Amino acid sequence: MKKELLSLSSSDMYPFHMPGHKRAVKTGPLSGAYSIDITEIKGFDALSEPDGMIKDLENRAASFYGADRAFILVNGSTCGILSAISCTVPHKKKLLMARNSHKSAYDAVYLGELDPLYVYPDIIKACDVSGSIKNEDIRACLEKDPDIRAVFITSPTYEGIISDVDSIADTVHSFDVPLIVDAAHGAHLELCKKADITVISLHKTLPALTSSALCLVNGSLADADRLKFFINIFQTSSPSYIIMTGIEECFDIFEKEGAGKRKVLQNMLSSLYREFDSFTCMKALTATEVKKSGSFDKDDSKICIYDSSRQLSGAEIAGILRDKYHIEPEYGSGRVCLCISSVMDSREGFERLAKAVGETDEYLRSGKLPEKEH
Repeated sequence: MKKELLSLSSSDMYPFHMPGHKRAVKTGPLSGAYSIDITEIKGFDALSEPDGMIKDLENRAASFYGADRAFILVNGSTCGILSAISCTVPHKKKLLMARNSHKSAYDAVYLGELDPLYVYPDIIKACDVSGSIKNEDIRACLEKDPDIRAVFITSPTYEGIISDVDSIADTVHSFDVPLIVDAAHGAHLELCKKADITVISLHKTLPALTSSALCLVNGSLADADRLKFFINIFQTSSPSYIIMTGIEECFDIFEKEGAGKRKVLQNMLSSLYREFDSFTCMKALTATEVKKSGSFDKDDSKICIYDSSRQLSGAEIAGILRDKYHIEPEYGSGRVCLCISSVMDSREGFERLAKAVGETDEYLRSGKLPEKEH
């Protein structure tokens, strides 16, 4: 796709078609993007019914993740979650869903007038974040109500908490029910191939542009063609070739450099968590702590920072990092400040974070909080 778009942008083909910028904006920060921003013209396939370069990219995505089929989403994981639930749960029927689901799952319930039943995650007491969904809780719900048409869970969560998806899938399948996993935050992980539909956001943790996502299908409990029908309802009919080219570039990067980049990230994370071990007040939630709490596992690339002395809230930690140290976290809420790392992070960035948290720890031990810089 990249080669074809670059070839088009340098050719004498005149665009009497959308978009209205006509590839003619030559200045400003987006000048390069305008040159390859096109609509679905001849030779460039169609996202709603791909049979050329877009289909090749979907096949590549399926192979990359070991799925039977993959659908490109240019509207983010929200589009995939709406489509997955609509595909598997008929109008006004029952969906068993994790209570800590993304808003798009609740939007699907609203649109389909579904009857939601809830399964609740553990709470990890160290920093009061939602933990795993338990397999035995899923089983109890399915045994109690035979009218459940699908099960929806999130793994990993925003904070990186992982449920035992393989075991849950085995349980759900024993009732002949499909399992949908919102793995929007797990594009960088080895995803569960037992889930019937897995929705991932490439842009959240991989080198892809915002709104880049995939819907992955395995097995036959979820009808892939019906899923595609709903994707075409919820997805824009004017797909971004810039986003799709970014997905292609993401796979190119990982096929060439993925193993090395993963190793570098793991080394930086290990070093950072060792630094946290030396702090008195400021801590980072680890996979070891999560397992001790009774939850299944944690993705340690999600750096959940909290003050064990309870002097600072998550929002206050985020404010200190932002205002004093010019580090922008993902969010600060409750007791946690979340920093998301990826294979594109630098050692300098990790060193700045360690220094900032270490100095904040010193302030907490002294009883004097750092002043904001203006």
